[in-house]
Amino acid sequence: MLHKDVLMADIDVDHWRNAQALLLSSAKAARRLVVIHEHGAVLKFRHTLGEPCEGAVETVENPHTLARELYELNRDKVDFVVVLERQAVDSYFAQVQNSWEIDEDLDSYVQRTYAAFDDYPDGIVTYPGPARQVMGMQWNTGVSLKEMNAAVRAMVPPETTVFLGVHDGDSLWASLVLDFDAEHKVTSITTVDPSLVDISGARDVVAGNVESWLRSLGKSLSITLVLDRDDAGSFLAASASDKARKVIELVAAGRATLHL
Repeated sequence: MLHKDVLMADIDVDHWRNAQALLLSSAKAARRLVVIHEHGAVLKFRHTLGEPCEGAVETVENPHTLARELYELNRDKVDFVVVLERQAVDSYFAQVQNSWEIDEDLDSYVQRTYAAFDDYPDGIVTYPGPARQVMGMQWNTGVSLKEMNAAVRAMVPPETTVFLGVHDGDSLWASLVLDFDAEHKVTSITTVDPSLVDISGARDVVAGNVESWLRSLGKSLSITLVLDRDDAGSFLAASASDKARKVIELVAAGRATLHL
C-alpha cells in the first residue's frame, strides 16, 4: 500500500507524535531485559533502564526456557525479555538488507523484516510473544496488512485523498492526510498544518475547516473520518469486520464525523 517513493513532508510535530502514540507500540520504549550471548557464553545481561534483575546467568543452554524464566522472575520490572545470539543477529540484519528490492512497496519490505525473525527461532528469542509480534514498531490498528489493503481498495477511490483525525476537547489532536494513486498506493503522508487552517472548535467545524483547506490545495477528498479521542483507541482495537459497525455507532451517537 505504501509507494516505494512515498513523500513525507510538511508534518506537524505534535499531530505526528500523537498519531504515533495511537497507532504504534515501540519496543524501544518498552522495559526490556536483554541477554546477548555468543554460542551460549553470555556477553550482556542488562535491563534497558539499568534496573537490577534476578536470574543472571553466564551460559545460555535453552534460550526459550531462559527467556520465560527471566520474565517470570522480573515481570514487575519488564515488558518483555529478549535473548539474542550475536551471530544470529548479524545474519538476520544481513538477510534483511540483502532482501531489499528497489521497485517494491515500502510496506512489503517492512513486513518482510518482521517475518524474517521466524528464520532465527533460537537466535532471536522474546517472551512473552514471538519476536515478530514484539520487536520494532508494532501497529495498533486491529487489522493485518492484507485486510488494510482490501479495505482501501473497497472504500477509497483511486487518485483521491483521505483525511483521518482525532479531536480532543475543542481542538484537533492528531491528523493524517493520505494521498492515493491510481493503484491505491499511498504516495504522500502528511498532517494538517495548524498554521494554515483553524483546528480549534467543535469537531464538525474543524472537519469542515480542514476539508476546505485540502480542497484549496487541489486535493480530491474522498473520505473524512474524525473521531473523539476517547473513542479512537477502541476503534483501532476493533477487528476488521467490526470497524464499520463501530464507526456507524459512533456517528449515530454524535461522537464521530464521517464524510464520504
